[in-house]
Amino acid sequence: MENGDDIKAAKIIIKMILRARKNLRLYPVNNPVYTQTLEDTFDKFNAFFDLEDQLVLTIKLHDIFYGDEVIYHNEEQKDDNLAFFFFKDGLRELTFRKNLSFDELEAFLKVISADFDNDVPDDDTVTLFWENDFQHIRYVVEDEFLSDEDYEEQAVSQARAQKNAPEKFKVIYDQHQNKDETSVPVDIVEIEEEGLKMLAHELEADADDKIDKFMDIIFEIFYKSKTKAEFSGIVDYFKNALEYAIREGNFPSALRVLKRLQKIAAHDKVTDVVKENINRIMLFAGSEHVVYLLGEYLDSGKKTDPTLLKEMAGFFGKNSIPPFMNLLSTLNTIHARKAVIDILVDLGPQDFMTITKGLNSPEWYVVRNIIYVLREIGDKRAADYLLKKVDHPETRVKIEIIRTLGELGDERALAPINECLEAGVENQLRYTAIRALGSLLIDDARKILLDKVFDKAFESKDFNEKKEYFQMLSRWKDSEMVDCLIKILTKKTLFANAKVYEKKACAAHSLGLIGDTAALPFLYKTQQSNNKLLQEYSQAAIKRIDNERQRKG
Repeated sequence: MENGDDIKAAKIIIKMILRARKNLRLYPVNNPVYTQTLEDTFDKFNAFFDLEDQLVLTIKLHDIFYGDEVIYHNEEQKDDNLAFFFFKDGLRELTFRKNLSFDELEAFLKVISADFDNDVPDDDTVTLFWENDFQHIRYVVEDEFLSDEDYEEQAVSQARAQKNAPEKFKVIYDQHQNKDETSVPVDIVEIEEEGLKMLAHELEADADDKIDKFMDIIFEIFYKSKTKAEFSGIVDYFKNALEYAIREGNFPSALRVLKRLQKIAAHDKVTDVVKENINRIMLFAGSEHVVYLLGEYLDSGKKTDPTLLKEMAGFFGKNSIPPFMNLLSTLNTIHARKAVIDILVDLGPQDFMTITKGLNSPEWYVVRNIIYVLREIGDKRAADYLLKKVDHPETRVKIEIIRTLGELGDERALAPINECLEAGVENQLRYTAIRALGSLLIDDARKILLDKVFDKAFESKDFNEKKEYFQMLSRWKDSEMVDCLIKILTKKTLFANAKVYEKKACAAHSLGLIGDTAALPFLYKTQQSNNKLLQEYSQAAIKRIDNERQRKG
């Protein structure tokens, strides 16, 4: 913005985040300071969203940028340095989008306020972000980010691991060694620490290169094979080589082999015998044995390129779905489970019915993972199975079910969603139900929301919950909705207490989100109110509508 209000608002948010990190560590959840800190931070975010639709922060080692503007700078490499805290875990960009809910902001602040040394020693910021599955917070991670210590440890361990080649690999490789090589005595030179790192890296790269050369040898033998027996024998070599590559995490080599075999099989002059044997190799690549080897590697915590795993998933086939689902109950790390979930999302459309069987798992966290997979696949048939599970005893599972039913847009979800709005239901589940109605975006869903808004019990609800109702109502951008909100905004009451003004402020907020200029005359009046809350929300709504009008020209 030309007047720089958005930059000022972004700087205030950074200050509030720093304050929140401090207070959430010092005070328990039931302490008034804890609650007030969350509410103040939430208000500052909403003040920014009245100016812009999203807040994008770029993370550097010592700085946090909003656009080209440095809004935070600290050169100390300590945990209380917000830039360094994000940067060290590989975070390079954070985006907060409008409609960010109070619960989602609280979850975000809890993550960045956690004591990673004592409370969550095995996790990092990115892992906990993923586990919370934020809807209005997006983050960009530098996947290849490694500290010097991590890099050295990984390089040395992988260099050592090259000694553990399978026996068939070793026999074939030895047969093709250069027999004319002779050893030459050399002077022993002391190597500095940096030199050792470089040497480890070169050894690692060289080992990978030898695997590729070995694969080339197998392909040459494969090309020269003529009889069924010869083809059958070479298939075993391929299996052992693929097994070794997966075990060692050399996914690029494994992927190159699979692509090459696929290309050969697609050639119109290739015989049925060749295609049959290539199919055997492909089936092995997606076998339970290989899937479990992949799971072991992922669970080791070593860095993996998600794009490579996504490509490999295309070669696994639907027969690999059950073993991948089984991995969800045995893997120990969140990193590994996330990788397997992503693979299942890619494989799921091949055998949707098998994926749904995971909803019967006795482990609640597996059921939650499967619901996530179903939501990402987006097949509307999933609603048939999720509706049977809405009474699941674990709240975290129920939250995922309600959210997914809303996103799938199935009208049958109205009844179970409505039940979750009742008093006594856990806050997070209740908020999820409100958002699910907003996702459905049908007239019956709007009626449920309005019935709750006009119910007498609504007055006693927490302000943030009231605001959530009105945020969802703003998704219906028709004149009927605008008229209804204006009536709430301008309604005269004999005794206007704080609760009445909260409802009016929420109506003003909703009108601002809808952006209809018809609301401006009424908002101009309410911004003159003696009530500070209504005054602030009316002003913010006017500013948002004006900004939207200027943007459209």
